[in-house]
Amino acid sequence: MSRPFSIIAKDNPSIKLYRRLARSRKDRAKENSFVLEGMRLVTDAISNGAALSHLFWTEEGYRRFEAAYVAVDLAHVHCALIPDAIGAALSQTEHSQGIYAICRMPEQLPLTELIHGDGVYAVLHQLQDPGNAGMILRTADALGLDGVIYSASCDIYSPKVVRATMGSLFRVPVCCTSSIEPVLEVCRSVHVESCAAVVSSEAEQVGDCRFRKGTAIVIGNEGNGLPPEVSQACDRRVTIPMHGSIESLNAAMAAGIILWEARRGGVSSGT
Repeated sequence: MSRPFSIIAKDNPSIKLYRRLARSRKDRAKENSFVLEGMRLVTDAISNGAALSHLFWTEEGYRRFEAAYVAVDLAHVHCALIPDAIGAALSQTEHSQGIYAICRMPEQLPLTELIHGDGVYAVLHQLQDPGNAGMILRTADALGLDGVIYSASCDIYSPKVVRATMGSLFRVPVCCTSSIEPVLEVCRSVHVESCAAVVSSEAEQVGDCRFRKGTAIVIGNEGNGLPPEVSQACDRRVTIPMHGSIESLNAAMAAGIILWEARRGGVSSGT
């Protein structure tokens, strides 16, 4: 890997582009790109064939990256060394590693190609917390889910969500929609059972119910849950039984419990 040229001006067009992408959802959509920071995310992007357009290092970041990726082909990537001061201006983490990248958004599969009859999916409706949005995607990766669908939710390409995924964004099929109706419609058409996660004594209790091979777990907003019309539009309503005075769990925690049950099919055979 040849040594990259240096950028010393903070108003360099590439640096300005990175900063715009880091702070603006509108600019990310316009440029079809998002930013990465840190060795772990850049490593996962490269390992999973993501399309990097820019790569920036401080001197320390370059030494760290070069040692691990001396043979990586970066011929089509705009690479540059930057001063520590510019790196600090780009960084959105407490302890920067001095490695930054701009990445093209992967092409999303349409719902009709993503959702199939034997798959298990997480459908996140009106989810707004970046930490939850990223953690659920990471959970989906760990459980081997067939996809995660974000419906009217926060921008999954915001720096906070991307960091929370810890690289799972590059490994799990993802689809973003502005409305949940098409998602449920496709689920019905391919016989994937939609299960609304609710807080209700009348819902089926997770741990006592079975899940089909084709299942979509629908998780709602952190504060308000699913709108009644959405939970009623789903095929089933499931709930996590609570002890004591606890009424509900964090969205990512609840999703993890229900998705694990859905992936294994629910109650054990013979019970």
